[in-house]
Amino acid sequence: MDLASFSYGGVYLLGFILYVILPSDIFTFNLRFIFALFSANGAIIGGRLGYIFIYEPFYYLHNPMEAIELWKGGMSFHGGIIGLVCGCFFCSYLIGAGRISFMRAVDRACLIALVIIPLGRCCNFMNGELWGRVTTMPWGVVFDGADQNPRHPVQLYEAFFEGPVMACFLFILQKKSYLTRPLQLSCWYLFVYSFFRFFTEFFREADAMIGYFYGFTLGQFLCLVGMLISLKCLRKIR
Repeated sequence: MDLASFSYGGVYLLGFILYVILPSDIFTFNLRFIFALFSANGAIIGGRLGYIFIYEPFYYLHNPMEAIELWKGGMSFHGGIIGLVCGCFFCSYLIGAGRISFMRAVDRACLIALVIIPLGRCCNFMNGELWGRVTTMPWGVVFDGADQNPRHPVQLYEAFFEGPVMACFLFILQKKSYLTRPLQLSCWYLFVYSFFRFFTEFFREADAMIGYFYGFTLGQFLCLVGMLISLKCLRKIR
């Protein structure tokens, strides 16, 4: 297990701790702890399964034991979202917390994601993963795992937009009273995240095992799906 494993493990642990310790008007400490357990495990399991089935199904079909080797990397944001929602729903069902508590639990996880996702992107940058396309810009970075060509530090672009910029946008929505109902925060988070990632993916090198589809990455198609789902949900809970 290398330094990368510890850095990602630290990010997951920080997310769990923040979920538990941040104050809440509707969740007691015990409820926060239980929801944190279910949501964290759901996100990790969903993120791993999402990567396996979306990005490298044939590889893991022939190497099934490697599916549990999380320290080697390979997580999908979109799979993690599905897993997190399922974890919160399962937790609500088991403890009888109710529909509103389930939706508020997901909203709470999105607030934590404003910190965790950007930190994860910074880990990608420090570990030389998920690098950008070749660039002539003076801030281009040569990544050891790629080649000797300077590339966009797209991990930092994503960290900036998925963290500070996203937080400012959600703060404005909150001030404009667009986040008053349960699940509105989650839907807006998914929409804005998908929007930002769709455009930052133009600077990101496509996954080698998948490549491009008509000039677009698989991540961009998943972002379009995310935007459509979030808009549909926003219309229903308006």
